[in-house]
Amino acid sequence: MMNIPKDQIMDDTQWQALIREVAALFNNLTIMRGFQYYKQKRVGSINFNDAQAITAEVQGSESYEVVLRMQDLSSSYCACPVNSPCKHMAAVLMSYAEQQGRPVPALVNAHASTALKQTSKPAGSTSARAYSFGDVTKQEEAIQDNSSDGYQYSEIKERATELAGMDITEWHELFRASLKRLGTGTATTAYVQEAADELYAIKPKMSVAMDQLFELHVQLYLMRYCIPPARNSITHTPVYLSYPAQLAVDALQKGIETLLLQSLDLSGLKSTALEQFWARLDETSAYLRAEMLPETANMMFFTPIYSKLWLNWIVPWLRGRQAMLESELLLLNEAEAKILSSGGAVTGTEKNARKVTLPLPLVLAQSWMYYHLEQDSSAWQKLIHGSSAYGIPPEHLLYFLHTLTDAAEWTRLSEWLVQLGPLLANRRNAPLQDYMRLWDIAIQHVPDAEHRMWDTLVSMLPHSRPAYEDAMHSRGQWRRWIDFQLSTGTEPLEFRVAVLQPIEKDAPELLLPFYHQAVERYIVHKNRDGYKAAVKLLKRLSKIYKKMKQEEPWEQFITALAVRNSRLRALQEELRKGKLIP
Repeated sequence: MMNIPKDQIMDDTQWQALIREVAALFNNLTIMRGFQYYKQKRVGSINFNDAQAITAEVQGSESYEVVLRMQDLSSSYCACPVNSPCKHMAAVLMSYAEQQGRPVPALVNAHASTALKQTSKPAGSTSARAYSFGDVTKQEEAIQDNSSDGYQYSEIKERATELAGMDITEWHELFRASLKRLGTGTATTAYVQEAADELYAIKPKMSVAMDQLFELHVQLYLMRYCIPPARNSITHTPVYLSYPAQLAVDALQKGIETLLLQSLDLSGLKSTALEQFWARLDETSAYLRAEMLPETANMMFFTPIYSKLWLNWIVPWLRGRQAMLESELLLLNEAEAKILSSGGAVTGTEKNARKVTLPLPLVLAQSWMYYHLEQDSSAWQKLIHGSSAYGIPPEHLLYFLHTLTDAAEWTRLSEWLVQLGPLLANRRNAPLQDYMRLWDIAIQHVPDAEHRMWDTLVSMLPHSRPAYEDAMHSRGQWRRWIDFQLSTGTEPLEFRVAVLQPIEKDAPELLLPFYHQAVERYIVHKNRDGYKAAVKLLKRLSKIYKKMKQEEPWEQFITALAVRNSRLRALQEELRKGKLIP
């Protein structure tokens, strides 16, 4: 609860009242959307003021200011177009609860907890997704008709001994059969763990690599169970994870990421066993491809797993053999062609053709294949077109750069930094800070790339301004820094003294035009505030002239300034108060 004013720290009574207010003001869909924003860290720093209100900026389609009046939450305000309690306000409330040391889940489940206190909850009304592990999609029904769902447990374990030779579709079919006896369940961390235990119980003795693949598919299968379709099949509106399901998915994603960071252990695999493993790995890629393509930009769960599978498990073992990469790229391009042909069909004339936006997961997957094939220009082209269509989330762009950094491909990294920089424009500061840190690393290894960094930052203006200024300042590029401030009309008094001090120390002469021009602008305002600002800068100028041992030019300047503006009585008063003239 650091930085929270004492009078704004909630007690238990106030916390319970806030939960009730959230339940009264926000519907469940808005709370779920707010939770997604909170999880995605879209809420900026929270500021507390004396009016028992908190303010914060939330990054949605653009940056929105939220003002929450904690004494009367219904009078709160958000700058977004929604004229009612919105997801941005809900996200700020969750960040506020976190800072207060209160459990965010209590706000997420405000409706459920409030209802429980009022009346007993009817059976089956849980907000989490509840259904049987036997529930399947239409695509799976045909498989189940001939599946082993009717097998006894002993028969399931017996069939599991043949997993290495069974395809991945049969693996998942066996998983469904194994979990039938769990019956109806809820997508929660506890239930998913119980299901995982059931699946690990049927795992036969296999090679280390097959064990790794089995563990991956257990977690993929359970993740698929927790995630609803991207859109409601009837209303076609976006579908969001319940809070318990989100926790379960978070845990599964963390487990999968940890697993994929481990190197594949192919030791002991020869001839038939090795062929079987690569067949299962190829089928795993196909499974992830099918799962990721329907994903939306806001709910991409399988897309990052697909890219990490290729990056960490497949590509390191290809050893220059490009056939598998080229085959995968061909499949992705065929998927693109199918989307374009079905969505851009011409009716009557070519002008009637509807413009088709390719799914972001497909664009990213194609870019990764081009990346692995070292066809960087094609990868950039995909990413640039994808970004112009809907904006690619910065974490997906930065992942390419971090991968190159980990691989110590410094020249290639500098090229990717040039190409991806403009795609990070109009983003919050955090991605640009990470981007600039990677530039620093690249320049350490390829010093000649520095001029390309400056050119790229200039091309990204005005969005790159904070990063551009920080880069100039941290590198002591004082003349470049001053020229930029002069060209943009920045006021010297906008900067903290600590920013200007090193320039006053190393290159004081560069500050002369910066300060002189600002003094003239302040005087032109012809008001008391302008005169006070001018005098403040004139005092700094006096110190700089003295440091440069140019007292005589300073005396000539200040005298001429006072004479030229002798009719401005208020200015003369401020100059005397500042002891600049007698």
